[in-house]
Amino acid sequence: MKEINLPFLFIGRHGKHIVMFGRRVGFACLMATAGSVSAQAIINPVTGSTVMTCPEGATYQCSGNSVLRIDNGVTLTSSGVQVYGHSTSDLAPNNPNLTGATGLAPATGGLAEVRLAKDANAIPSAPVLLLSKLGLSWDGRTERPPIIENFGTTQGRTQLAANGTVTDVPLPPPANFNFFDFALKGANGTQANYANNRYFPRAEPMRCPAGQPCPTSESTGLKVALGDWRQGGAISDLSIASRLHSDGDIRAGAAQEPNGTAVAFPGGDGGIGLPNAGTKGYRSISTWNYHVANLATWVSQDTVDIAEWGGGVEHNKIRRGVVAFGAVTDPAAVPVAGAAGYAAMVVGWYTPNGQSDPVPFRGTATVVANFVTRQLQVIIGNSVSDTEPVVPVPVAIGTNITAGAANSNVANYATGTATAGTLTGGVSARFFGPVVTGGTEGVGPMEIAGAFQLSDAQTGATITGGFLGRKP
Repeated sequence: MKEINLPFLFIGRHGKHIVMFGRRVGFACLMATAGSVSAQAIINPVTGSTVMTCPEGATYQCSGNSVLRIDNGVTLTSSGVQVYGHSTSDLAPNNPNLTGATGLAPATGGLAEVRLAKDANAIPSAPVLLLSKLGLSWDGRTERPPIIENFGTTQGRTQLAANGTVTDVPLPPPANFNFFDFALKGANGTQANYANNRYFPRAEPMRCPAGQPCPTSESTGLKVALGDWRQGGAISDLSIASRLHSDGDIRAGAAQEPNGTAVAFPGGDGGIGLPNAGTKGYRSISTWNYHVANLATWVSQDTVDIAEWGGGVEHNKIRRGVVAFGAVTDPAAVPVAGAAGYAAMVVGWYTPNGQSDPVPFRGTATVVANFVTRQLQVIIGNSVSDTEPVVPVPVAIGTNITAGAANSNVANYATGTATAGTLTGGVSARFFGPVVTGGTEGVGPMEIAGAFQLSDAQTGATITGGFLGRKP
């Protein structure tokens, strides 16, 4: 019986992130198990491309800018799969915390698009996070402008060019009433002009309200830690970026007196423009990266129902999600015979009741793909919290998911249902990169990644996560 090394044993941390690998498992046995399951539902082709095309060109890897389909609670895009959830404290009749948000429950209907630059050595840089249709409203009626986040460290305005690329343009001054038109139009002002702006750092003195933190910048930029996968190891690269944002804050512009003089809006603490960074929330993204496959987790806290825009009781909501994306395998190149095994790392969030703030967790996974039966056996376990002290987290999933028919445009995609105790939901995965031969672990696409989400309607328990793996 041939063996492969699969990541099961905890051995340390990648920065603050847990790294696991080491147990040997018989690939022949796993292959036989994957081949013995009965056929599941046929995965029908989709309308639209299922290969990667990024607006920024060949130097980027991306997830796709539209929803092709939602299967088993997991969203399919042209070159990725994704899940996300929403906070629950903000749904309570009496919101216990207007300035924060807690809890986690599954959601669908929104889209998270992730783009990431890769150099010739596949080192990641320049992440872009685009979020839309997440049920966030400044006025309590209409969806807020789409989020276009590049985690920049200088003043500016981020927007989409006509060709779909993300670009930076200069930030207009607060007294430009043609742009910051709330001064003239009130709640009928142009919401999009108050989104995706970077106001800090700036030369003017900070004006934080007394007793509040006073950050001098919105972001410190991207931090990257390289793994050992280029030398034959199992540890992926890890990149992290975050930003304090002020989307929707009318104080970004100036007010106007009847004589046309620009003055500060009330609450500006004695000056024109925002008093401090992060007045309306924060965003963050973490990506784990191999050569052509990537796994991203993202979080966005946003202020909604803003009184100045016509909202009711101003409060905060949180959206958090997982996106598996990259240079997906050409569907026509996915094997029609044989099998391949993959060793994977797992990240995500877990809450036992939907109301408690979700705990970030780490785990491991094995995936065995049988290209004859079109079945993928996915086993997720060894899950522990990514907080101190490290404690076990009840995230254990074992399921068989079905890949699209050979030579169909979904041959590089697999999906199926899953259970974890009383939780039910789904798992979806994509194949990434060229088909390669790996000696003891079969012939198949170089890498694999996926997303999963499960919940219990009675208890509110929720798992949102993803996995990223390579052929050992």
